[in-house]
Amino acid sequence: MRDKPLHPVQIIAAALVALGFIYLVGRALWLSGETSPTNPPPALIADAGPAPASIVVGPVAPPPLVEHEVTIDRPLGAQLAGLGVAPGSIKELVAAFEGVLDFRRIRQGAKLTTTVRTADGRLERLGYSTGPLERYEATRDTAGKLTARKLVVPVRVQVAEIGAELKVSLYQAMQRAGETSELVASLVDAFAFDIDFYKDPRPGDRFRVIVEKRYTGDTFIDYGRLLAAEYVSARHGKTFRVFWFGPNDAPWASYFDEQGQNTRKTFLKTPLKFARVSSKFDPKRKHPILKYTRAHNGTDFAAKTGTPVWAMADGVIRSADFDRGYGNVVVIAHKDGLMSFSAHLSRVAKGISRGVKVKQKQIVGYVGSTGLSTGPHLHFGVKRNGAWVDFEKLKLPRDPPVPAGQMAAFRQATARLVTQLSRVAVQTAPTAEGDDPDSATDDPPEEASAPDAGAQRLAPNSVVQPPPSLP
Repeated sequence: MRDKPLHPVQIIAAALVALGFIYLVGRALWLSGETSPTNPPPALIADAGPAPASIVVGPVAPPPLVEHEVTIDRPLGAQLAGLGVAPGSIKELVAAFEGVLDFRRIRQGAKLTTTVRTADGRLERLGYSTGPLERYEATRDTAGKLTARKLVVPVRVQVAEIGAELKVSLYQAMQRAGETSELVASLVDAFAFDIDFYKDPRPGDRFRVIVEKRYTGDTFIDYGRLLAAEYVSARHGKTFRVFWFGPNDAPWASYFDEQGQNTRKTFLKTPLKFARVSSKFDPKRKHPILKYTRAHNGTDFAAKTGTPVWAMADGVIRSADFDRGYGNVVVIAHKDGLMSFSAHLSRVAKGISRGVKVKQKQIVGYVGSTGLSTGPHLHFGVKRNGAWVDFEKLKLPRDPPVPAGQMAAFRQATARLVTQLSRVAVQTAPTAEGDDPDSATDDPPEEASAPDAGAQRLAPNSVVQPPPSLP
């Protein structure tokens, strides 16, 4: 069935409705355009007031300075990325430090400071420091290129006078005077030929020292030369004095006694710092593990795992490897047919291998308990012309004395220093003092703060090294 066609009146009505709708939409759009923010009506323009000449923007904050301590658990590049440094800036940094600093030798615990542009991770500045004197910096020049340099740190040297009386140990007396174990090591080294600081010290012993101390600003760095020292020994019933004499670049410069005799031995008295002898050289000792009589061809020093072990004298490494019951052992050939053995090491020092030349007191390994061992200790043995000997009883010659042509200058210099030593105040020991701490075998701190005043005073003839300015 077909639909009926629309009536003409219906068609006209529908057309009128459509036209009205179109008109209303157009009208609305026209009004919207007339009153938009960019074309407000006259009344709004009159109320708005004058338009500002320009928009003022506040200052942009500089990139923040971030401090970071280097670790060895991640590559340096990953640590820099964790600080927000972009990969491109890391490549720039490595290129900038080429010939200045080898990033493969970055040390754990080193301090990093970075300034990074947060928008794109561009590195603006990097500082690297392993201590007061080892400081590096990378900055951008006027062209935006990253450049690196080692900073020249100003150093001043002051001569200090320190004196103290022993109650328990030299180490504790030095601590009481406000000084560190580094100065103890210098004193032990200076008197190495005459005094065994493991056996000889007694309560009431006294020492006086005149020593250089190095500072950057007000921060103590380390000790320089021990210019003069005096030790009053109750066991020996005498006073020992040593003096540093000779230009620093002279091969014969060393510590000498008042007669001009060298006080340094070709062989150190102990292969590590302030250790306790736990077992002596004994050809008929019963082995603590094997339980039968077996020659103990050496001396055992009880010490903490990781305590540095020194080369007893200049020499050449014969072997540095694992050797059954000895565990990790370093063997060094010295002059005069002597050979030393350092056994049960936790590890061998970096760079120590067969054929390497070493200097006296160079670190060759670290105390451990490898091989047949009941606990952390160093087994130290010495052979002379192929036969085991008790190194504690070795009679070794002194190093050469003051050259004959320098004796007049030596006597003049030491006369003045003896007078100066006699005026150094000695801090008396307290009536009671705690037991000597086990830390007698600890290393001196890497960065020592300025020592307390204690019994020290700066000498009136303090030497100041003219410092170059920081760039």
